[in-house]
Amino acid sequence: MKTRTEITTDLRQLGVRTGDLVMVHASLKAVGAVKGGPTAIVGALLDAIGSSGTLMGYASWDRSPYEETLNGVRMADEARRTWPPFDPATARTYPGFGLLNQFLVEAPGARRSAHPDASMVAVGPLSETLIEPHRLGQALGNGSPIQRFVELRGKVLLLGAPLNSVTALHYAEAIADIPGKRRVTYEMPLLGPNGETVWETAEDFDTNGILDRFAVAGQADAVETIANAYVATSRHRSGTVGDAFCHLFDARDIVSFGVAYLESRFGKGA
Repeated sequence: MKTRTEITTDLRQLGVRTGDLVMVHASLKAVGAVKGGPTAIVGALLDAIGSSGTLMGYASWDRSPYEETLNGVRMADEARRTWPPFDPATARTYPGFGLLNQFLVEAPGARRSAHPDASMVAVGPLSETLIEPHRLGQALGNGSPIQRFVELRGKVLLLGAPLNSVTALHYAEAIADIPGKRRVTYEMPLLGPNGETVWETAEDFDTNGILDRFAVAGQADAVETIANAYVATSRHRSGTVGDAFCHLFDARDIVSFGVAYLESRFGKGA
């Protein structure tokens, strides 16, 4: 069983430094047994970046009605009436993006963004800058916490998570100049000023497939495709943290690579 100190040492050997802005995508199963559990892993991440660093994660929401309202689908009246509004202070995270995010949300000083489905969580001195604002229609593209994370020269840490987890590459999809981008609409229940539920409709890029060719069931989407191509260039760092094989990416570099990848293959002149 690993200790918090050993995980911190592994992270520093991987290339995580004091003062870094790090967005983590984690597989607790891959990391293996750590004394103190997920709370100790969050602590090790915070130890590695120090008090001047900031840790970020993709929390989303376990009750997000994205699929239930996608592209005009109408929920049953009773389900719509009783669906809880999103409250960043109490909402649980979506387990499909990693169980560690719930422990990150519960960390002292954590801040969470207001977009229910694309909710981000951050801990550290840059947390407020990263988290606010986060409006519907700006989930992962311009105006989002991901844009600010990239501009602030963040690092993407895959802590045993697969290459299709690099959320920052959805920002590359959003800003790449390519025709035929898929768009979706969906509804989200927000918390009104008097505690009431206010349903609002959003339109955004389709993160399940930015182009038709990347929306084929059972095949790699654009994020996974770009991440695999990027890893092949060896412009990143890899190593072991706990029992997990990990990658550490410069967010600005992998996003620039992703934009160039999409535009060179699917742009107007391609």
